[in-house]
Amino acid sequence: MRKTLKRNLSYDDRNHLYYVSLYYDGENGRRVRRTRTYPTMEQAEQVIAEYRRAQLLGGRSAPSDVFVEDWLRYWMDELIKPNCEETTCHGYENILNTHMVPSLGRLYVQDLTPVRVQQYYGELRRKGLANNTIRKHHVLLHAALGAAVRQGIVGANVTCLVTPPAREAPHHRFYDSSQLRMLFCSSEGTPLEVAVKLAGTMMELPVKLAAYLGLRRSEICGLKWRNVDLKRGVLTVCEVRTAVSGRALEKAPKSYASERRLAFGGSEDLEALLKRLHRDWERRRTQDPKYNPEGYVAVNEAGKPYQPDVLCQRIAQFIAVQGLPPISLHGLRHSFASVANSQNVPMFSISKALGHSSTSVTSAVYMHLFDDAVADVVSQVASAITGAEP
Repeated sequence: MRKTLKRNLSYDDRNHLYYVSLYYDGENGRRVRRTRTYPTMEQAEQVIAEYRRAQLLGGRSAPSDVFVEDWLRYWMDELIKPNCEETTCHGYENILNTHMVPSLGRLYVQDLTPVRVQQYYGELRRKGLANNTIRKHHVLLHAALGAAVRQGIVGANVTCLVTPPAREAPHHRFYDSSQLRMLFCSSEGTPLEVAVKLAGTMMELPVKLAAYLGLRRSEICGLKWRNVDLKRGVLTVCEVRTAVSGRALEKAPKSYASERRLAFGGSEDLEALLKRLHRDWERRRTQDPKYNPEGYVAVNEAGKPYQPDVLCQRIAQFIAVQGLPPISLHGLRHSFASVANSQNVPMFSISKALGHSSTSVTSAVYMHLFDDAVADVVSQVASAITGAEP
């Protein structure tokens, strides 16, 4: 006897087969029903999923029930990949493949409820994901379901009725001026006795680019000599180097504000370092034309450009060997902002140097620094009113 399990799917307990009934366009515009059998429910559901996905991609009238996985794949292929950077797509696909599809993929979009989405966030929390990471899942799902509403797949976006985790204030580790001087001294020279065998000048350059200029790791890895004006003491940030699934990717900075010109002439040791490395690059190029032909500024001992993750690992190793407080390469960028703030540099200028799109981004990221500055302002005003020494 055949028993209906769900739409398009039934089971015959006598023959032990799953029956899938689907409708296709026939001649003269008439709809034709075709039924096929499968030995397992997984095979049958896969055929139904492919059918619904074909309906979506074929631009036909929206099916009345679509799996969450099918909609997310369609949303990625048709809306996200043509309009977003490859790195953004890679991050989205990691979320989908690792968490969202395994948990929600076999539900119908039309049956997705606020309760189920809220439970999904709870699952992520129990896996140990941070609140800010779970919020990224919320943003992705909200955008995908918003597109489903606009294209008539569902009537409402259930994520609007869900409470995402509270945003966690970032905790940044940074060095003060004296610690930066210690790091600079440790990175200078050629400490061949270092156990991890890291060349001093190789570590000196990324350390000083991050601390003196506030460069991001991708900006350091993507910097080329053609964008460094040694005569004027100015470098231009217009290329970045990152990685997607272990593959190097070069592209323009992530925003218009990230493209900027930074003067390094006021940092005598950085200027001298860049000039010395440029002379070395030119000398080695005359000896071996295949040595660093692209002209990357930050390279390893073989003249190859760094992958951002590899560079960060080597910086962390180097700092650990030197016995200095742990800090990441990005933490040196935070140190740049901290020192600038301690010297009463206006927030607008700090924001421009860091390549932020607006001062609101800077104040949100470095709230802990500017809170200290506000405390100094309050202290100075109180001293002026009372006549006491600040």
